[in-house]
Amino acid sequence: MGQAGLVLVLFSLLGYLWAPAFLIASGLALLLAMLALLDLLSTRSMLRGRLSVERDFPQAVTVETPRSGMHLLHNSSRIPVRFRIHEDSLPEFRKSLATGWATAAAGESCEIPLVIRSLERGERELGGIGLRVLAGLQLWITQIRIEPGQSVRVYPQIEELTGGDLFAHRRRLWGIGQHHSRKFGRGTDFDHLREYTPDDEYRGINWKATARRGRPVVNQFQVDQSRDLMLLVDCGRLMHTEIGGRPRLDRYLDAAVQLAYLALSQKDRVGLMAFSSETRRYVPPARRQRQLDAIIEAVFDLQPEFVESDYARVLAMLRSRHSKRGLVVLFTDLVDSVSSQRAVANLSRLARTHLPIIVILDDPQIEEMARKRTEGSDDAYIKASAEVLLQQKRRTIQELRSRGCMIVNVAAEKLNGAVINQYLQVKARNLI
Repeated sequence: MGQAGLVLVLFSLLGYLWAPAFLIASGLALLLAMLALLDLLSTRSMLRGRLSVERDFPQAVTVETPRSGMHLLHNSSRIPVRFRIHEDSLPEFRKSLATGWATAAAGESCEIPLVIRSLERGERELGGIGLRVLAGLQLWITQIRIEPGQSVRVYPQIEELTGGDLFAHRRRLWGIGQHHSRKFGRGTDFDHLREYTPDDEYRGINWKATARRGRPVVNQFQVDQSRDLMLLVDCGRLMHTEIGGRPRLDRYLDAAVQLAYLALSQKDRVGLMAFSSETRRYVPPARRQRQLDAIIEAVFDLQPEFVESDYARVLAMLRSRHSKRGLVVLFTDLVDSVSSQRAVANLSRLARTHLPIIVILDDPQIEEMARKRTEGSDDAYIKASAEVLLQQKRRTIQELRSRGCMIVNVAAEKLNGAVINQYLQVKARNLI
């Protein structure tokens, strides 16, 4: 077609010297236009309903982790096509795919690799697909818009638990230093049957088993060592800040889920409550087989809110629903005086009935501002403000410790290990 265009140009120039050349050029242009229109109509007729694109991508991924998928183009027409696939650009995703033209023969399918990195947790729409097609004489580019209506569930990273597989929970953390051990005696959990001895009480005899075996058999129980663990996750205004390039709330969710996994492996009953100005999510304590999955499903799409967290409401709800003494792990921040005063007043009351562990992340930016050398009045003001915040935080932590609360205050990279070590110390010392 390019050669035909060149011929038209030559005849048009020749028309200035030889008038009939204009007529010839006009005829050729009309012929080419009719040919192009015929090609467009025939190509669209042959391709209509015979081209389809599917996006093959996992339904569940982890945040910030690139996952591979593919586009599947099916060409059920009788002509080959050249095509390019484009993905909608969305702020919550980074999408990578081949940008060159690919070819699909008549009646065949073609696969185009796709890599998507999810930047935000939650259930997200992947957006639409754009398809550009060249077929027939390849005079026209046909654009097709496809709306798969496909969504993906983006979970917290939870690297230590997943190992690349979102729900492969059952294979790690056993070497961390403590295992569930059985103690026999006047417990309530049935363990096994054994033969009767003269030292056993008559009320312990299992009469049905005795009748079957023809000799006295007693029930052996083990002491119930399981405890209640409630995870409280603050989703208020202070959780919007980023620590080391990741939102504070995301880091807390990773630590909470990892702690839940370990506690469930230790036969503890684990529950979760996420809150801001009101209770956002609630998972009652249990130690059923799928309790960890229930906790992950409850929090995977949690986002912080620009509201003040209501400690009084969530702790009142906790005391009303869980009067039995247990371990309460609160993931929050106490960087300003308002949140600190409210936390101290309410957590002091909580410490009378439960054992609270308060988890607080160090903010390296505030510490850096407090250490920074001043070069002007603005720098001095920033440095003084940072020092006040740090002093307020230290006073609050000291006051909470004096009122019976345990504190985990570490840098982001040490968070998960510090929380687990604190939990294991509580278990080893039998504090609950």
